[in-house]
Amino acid sequence: MFRNFTFAWLVLLSSGGSVHAAPPQYLPGPPPDPHHAQTRFGDADTSSGTLTIAGQATTPRAMGNGALFVEKVGQVGDTDYLLLTSTGNALCPASFSIVRVDSGMATPTAFFGNCNDIHRVQIVHGQDIAVIQPEFTSSEADTPQAITVYSNSTRRLAENGAVLHTGCPNNLCDGL
Repeated sequence: MFRNFTFAWLVLLSSGGSVHAAPPQYLPGPPPDPHHAQTRFGDADTSSGTLTIAGQATTPRAMGNGALFVEKVGQVGDTDYLLLTSTGNALCPASFSIVRVDSGMATPTAFFGNCNDIHRVQIVHGQDIAVIQPEFTSSEADTPQAITVYSNSTRRLAENGAVLHTGCPNNLCDGL
């Protein structure tokens, strides 16, 4: 079912259909801190290079490369969703992880993406999260556009229709 949903969503995008997400709204004042995001369960903090929620590490642990940034991208029922961005180098500037946060725990996915740090996030059907990255070209590699969808119901990722492994080996989601 997840594969069919992802395929239908990709067809919708390629046929000129659109999925709308509201642009972020910021209150007057200092810009948001890319190392902190507020969840209903406490502050998400990546200033140490690893993700903590209300001072507690995630399970598995999420760790960035050059830096680790966090933003809250949505909530469904009693669950908040975060997007982690692990920065890299010129060959692969960024990879991403979606973190599911509820009252009991915070669980990140394995990092994914096509290395492009340019991206947009959309909520699909009010519950699934799509991360869209344009084609990326570096001196070492060319990677096609990547549309990665996290299914809230199955807790799985699919990139351009192919199911990705969401688990992290050795209890560490590493953004290297």
